[in-house]
Amino acid sequence: MSLPSAPLVALALWWSGANGAPTAPTVADELSRLAGQTVQVAPDGASYLITDVAGEGPPRVGVVERRGRALWLVDDHGGAVRLTGPLAVPRIAGPGYRVWVVGSADGDALHARRLGVLRPPPQTGRRARAPTGLPTLRTANRSPR
Repeated sequence: MSLPSAPLVALALWWSGANGAPTAPTVADELSRLAGQTVQVAPDGASYLITDVAGEGPPRVGVVERRGRALWLVDDHGGAVRLTGPLAVPRIAGPGYRVWVVGSADGDALHARRLGVLRPPPQTGRRARAPTGLPTLRTANRSPR
């Protein structure tokens, strides 16, 4: 039997499928965003663990929250750490995004060196607005008549 030649993430998905347990849709979506990370997928396909990012060990994983002017990473168990550094800005790690972060801890802060988006925030049903100063998609694509 030959194994598919694909990144480790795809191999992990292939193995979970080979055991008859397909990955859950959210898990599969998040795994599809990973490239180069070492990942272990649970036998039932319902969860996964990122065990290494670029030789720096496991990242912190959670959802970004805004608390005052600061961005915080809140993990699945409710633990929280304040994000600092040039990657800790809403345009990169905005509130509601599920992300992985590698960095150096300092008290309740994590100075982010590497960050990756696993899932965008859930849709709220409101129409997204373009950042101030940029044309909206509708305006930019409409030709004058």
